[in-house]
Amino acid sequence: MSVPTPREYMVERWFSVLVAAVAADPRGIQGVADRLGRGCGRTALSLILSGAYPAWPGKASRRVLEVYDAYRCPYLGRDVQASFCAETNSGPVPTWDPAALDLRRCCQKCPHQPPSSPSGETP
Repeated sequence: MSVPTPREYMVERWFSVLVAAVAADPRGIQGVADRLGRGCGRTALSLILSGAYPAWPGKASRRVLEVYDAYRCPYLGRDVQASFCAETNSGPVPTWDPAALDLRRCCQKCPHQPPSSPSGETP
């Protein structure tokens, strides 16, 4: 029995998020598979984690980031989904809401801001 070589995807952020999610879930791979939903079954996740998945795991990588990817928001003081960061950074400037405007200003300088928004840009 040969040991599988590490796949290219095993160094990406979503993979480390997946590993952490499996470690944190009391049901392990099955619990994560149930939460990710259709197309991300226990068998597929097991193959992905072992590096034996025969194709690029695009759907699984997207679902892992949608469901599990979170950052500690310095403004809110709690974990928020990466999609929240992206929406806050790229959405309309909330000039009508002082608290939302403060959040956006903080978000523009945050080290976790999405790569699609230019660094240092202020509203």
